[in-house]
Amino acid sequence: MRFFQNWSVTSKFVTIYVSILLVSLSVTGYMLYRQAFQSAIAQAQTVMEQNLLQTKASVEEKVKLTENISQIIAFDARVQTFLDSDFINESFQLQDYRDNIMPIIDNIMRQNANIHSIHVYMSNPTIPELYGGYDGFYAMNRIKGDSMYQSILHNAGIQSEWHSLHKERLLLMKPGISAKADVLSYNRKIFSNRDYGISGLVEIEITQDELFKAVKDSISGHLGSVFIVDRGNRIVSNNIPGTYGQNADSVGLAGLLDNGRTNKLATVQGTRSIVISIPVTGPNLRVVGVFPVSHVVEKVSHSIRTMLVILTAALLLLSLLVYFVTVKLLSRMKPLLKAMKQVREGSLDVSVPVVWNDEFSQMALSFNHMTGRIHDLVEKVYKSELLEKEAELKALESQINPHFLYNTLATISWVSRKAKAPEVARISDSLAKFYRLVLNKGSSETLIANELDMVKAYLAIQKFRFEDRFDAVFEVDERVREYITIKNILQPLIENALVHGIEPKRSHGTIIIKAYLEDGQVVLRIIDDGVGMPADRKRDVVEGNPVSSEGSGYAIANIRKRLQAYYGAHHQLELFSRTGIGTVITISFASRRRTDV
Repeated sequence: MRFFQNWSVTSKFVTIYVSILLVSLSVTGYMLYRQAFQSAIAQAQTVMEQNLLQTKASVEEKVKLTENISQIIAFDARVQTFLDSDFINESFQLQDYRDNIMPIIDNIMRQNANIHSIHVYMSNPTIPELYGGYDGFYAMNRIKGDSMYQSILHNAGIQSEWHSLHKERLLLMKPGISAKADVLSYNRKIFSNRDYGISGLVEIEITQDELFKAVKDSISGHLGSVFIVDRGNRIVSNNIPGTYGQNADSVGLAGLLDNGRTNKLATVQGTRSIVISIPVTGPNLRVVGVFPVSHVVEKVSHSIRTMLVILTAALLLLSLLVYFVTVKLLSRMKPLLKAMKQVREGSLDVSVPVVWNDEFSQMALSFNHMTGRIHDLVEKVYKSELLEKEAELKALESQINPHFLYNTLATISWVSRKAKAPEVARISDSLAKFYRLVLNKGSSETLIANELDMVKAYLAIQKFRFEDRFDAVFEVDERVREYITIKNILQPLIENALVHGIEPKRSHGTIIIKAYLEDGQVVLRIIDDGVGMPADRKRDVVEGNPVSSEGSGYAIANIRKRLQAYYGAHHQLELFSRTGIGTVITISFASRRRTDV
């Protein structure tokens, strides 16, 4: 505020308005950007997921085709009969083997170019092996020791299973030839029609290039990375250089992939990306896509830059408009300022022309009315000075009167002692002490010690009036005498106890005054054994309603108001009374020593 206090009003107004415009436009632009950003990401998540679903469908189509081919071979009656028959090396059997059984596999291979190889493993040891390049019939002994086949061969509950990425199986060994192709294989049991045992096992291999061809052709690949991950979290598609055969964790996907379907935002290798994972039915694979958000919102960022240019131009235009309007409005203030300067220099015959009926015109009217009244006020100055002198005289009188009262009471005390009237002397001394403590030099605060002394002086006078019909007992913690209270807070309550409690009793009574400290508060308690009061009269006393024709009963309500005004919520006033037993009034308030003042 100290920085702005010397600025002109125009500068302040323009700065405030431009700041408001800047904040509002910035918030609006930010909200639009956030909405566009989130909308673009949500749309990209949907589109990318649809593309990956298409890729998944293409892979599953080839998976299903492979499984169907294995069923065709496994349930072919000719193959089942052949595998169950004993081979006795007759020429007609070998001819039938070559002309009728082997062509079944050859035809399937020719009709399905995506199949890399088909192997049929035979449990019947009497049948000789017969094979071509990538297909043929082989003895089961070739794979019995291979760990890859142990689960399907020895677990009766497994009829078929997929094997993840591995090198092709070359069963026809030739010099200089080694396994090169990376394949996924599908195995299915061939059951015997004779004893329902395992008569063979059909194995179909399909290369990862052929099975995952749809991944390479995926449109989503232009916006990010799409690859296939197997159950071991290994990347089995080679469409992305440097990732083939690597663990998915090595490309920043640690903890981001699960067995279910995933479509979420995550940080991958320091880049905020959309991560989508879709399971593939069959070989326990997943199609995974990682799409950097920056690629998705590239067009949105371009739109935002265009929007920022537009908002900046709007801000400049509105700022100029605000400046023009502010200058025009404040120009209406200049005649009024000029007239005020003239009044400050002593000229009272000044007026401002009123043209419009807006707030500035109302200010001008008020100014004209003010200057017209100044002259009238000047004439009243002398009267005010006279009133001030009269008030000073009254103040002097208010200082003289207490001294006159003290002197008069002192004279009465002296005369009574001279006339040997000790009661009159005691009463006059008590009255003088009472008034001295009540006036308290005009202060509204007093020590509790002074308040208790004033009550003792008051009770000394009342004991004479009541002819010793009551006793006054003081139970005071000496520590409490040093604390501060508002003056004249006990005397009205004791007067109530005498007038409404002890006097109607018509017998000897007792008033107990207690003062002590409790939990950081001063507690003052007045107890009398007077006549007490019924519930309705107690309610009137607390609410300040008069309980007699003289209007008594205001003391407690007035003291409550004084406590509220002085202590706020840090006070409490409680009244307990029982007919025929007496009354207890307790006041408590925050303690404060004299040294704290």
